[in-house]
Amino acid sequence: MAIRKFRIDDLQEIMEIESLAFPKSPYPEEVFIYYALQPDVDFLVYEIGEKLVGYIIFQSDGHVASIAVHPQWRKKRIGTELMKKVFEETGGKARIEVRVSNKIAIEFYKKLGFVVQERIKNYYGNEDALVMIKHPY
Repeated sequence: MAIRKFRIDDLQEIMEIESLAFPKSPYPEEVFIYYALQPDVDFLVYEIGEKLVGYIIFQSDGHVASIAVHPQWRKKRIGTELMKKVFEETGGKARIEVRVSNKIAIEFYKKLGFVVQERIKNYYGNEDALVMIKHPY
């Protein structure tokens, strides 16, 4: 297993993970390409053997733009390992938006020390988001 930087040839596997993880609103390919080209963004993938099983995209200020783990590989600490990379790069701070209906993700972030900072009405179109932060932010 390894965590490494995203490469353009990872895009097909990223899109598969994305569509499985976010069936309501997966990002299009262009979003991933955009993030990969930004100088203040880390786009990391989690690889087991030759298979990508997760990814994380975060800015240097700790804002996590997206994180996903293939459903078959969940509950194996992959998401935790990816989030640790954020904490290592930011001195322990992070911020993320999450759908209010995504109870599993909310509990995951709480276990990592996140707290709810605010609620944004209709952030996801017809659904509110919780902004969760991990101190020191």
